[in-house]
Amino acid sequence: MKKFISVVIVIIGLAVLCGCDVSDPKTKSTTQADTYASELLVFAATGTKAPMDAAAAAFEEKYGTKIVLNYGGGGEVLSNMILSKQGDVYVSPEQRFMNSAKQQGAVGIDTAPSSLAYMIPVLAVQKGNPLNIQNLADLSASGVKIAIGNPDTTLLGEAAPEILQKAGLYESVKGNIVANVPQVNAIVTYLKTKQIDAGFAWHYFGVTNPDDIDIIWIPAEYVTAIGELQAAVATYSKEAWTAQQFIKFLSSSDGQAIFKQYGYIVDQTEANQYRKGN
Repeated sequence: MKKFISVVIVIIGLAVLCGCDVSDPKTKSTTQADTYASELLVFAATGTKAPMDAAAAAFEEKYGTKIVLNYGGGGEVLSNMILSKQGDVYVSPEQRFMNSAKQQGAVGIDTAPSSLAYMIPVLAVQKGNPLNIQNLADLSASGVKIAIGNPDTTLLGEAAPEILQKAGLYESVKGNIVANVPQVNAIVTYLKTKQIDAGFAWHYFGVTNPDDIDIIWIPAEYVTAIGELQAAVATYSKEAWTAQQFIKFLSSSDGQAIFKQYGYIVDQTEANQYRKGN
């Protein structure tokens, strides 16, 4: 009997040393901190909704973690995250919003965000292109109604005037700009409802909204900036390990395939081919 008790004590001691829970035969080899959380709260830009919804569903199916997505403009969702002091992952539509997240303490200042995909500025026109707009010069024609983004809320708001200036067309086109929108996806709505004839948008809208708009590529020598979709773990997260796993999934071949399916460019070298204006 004493020999049996000694053996049991040795087994329990070994279990304690290796960090195993002897009361649960299903215990994994990972530590408790490295188990997947039941839920994550992700703040992401509205423009990423199609691929993020698909990626969230795929991650939940694979790992059992429910991804709750809070959408809005890049700056809007960042403000919401900071005010609520909640959130596990911030998905920034453009580089400067991630920089702002760091400056405001929503993301660690020394954090290296993961780049998920790239976006190229294009001209978006009404489906069927009734005005036959073929290039930037056509935007200066009389009666053409154009929308651009707000430079305070979207990188395209800065890029559009720069593109026109690079092409030597800003002065002749600016009189046709009738709308300044806070979010790029609003340009799709304006085109669909025929409130405008053209607008500056990201190239992937041609894939996500094929029944609503047509796109016209801008010559690379005029493109001064491209968008870079980035993700980082929020400082408010209590599930940082799972949050990091979700970001790794978005950066993995499976995640990248989802972004590519929705028209995003996932290769930086390919994206840089469309930016030769700076």
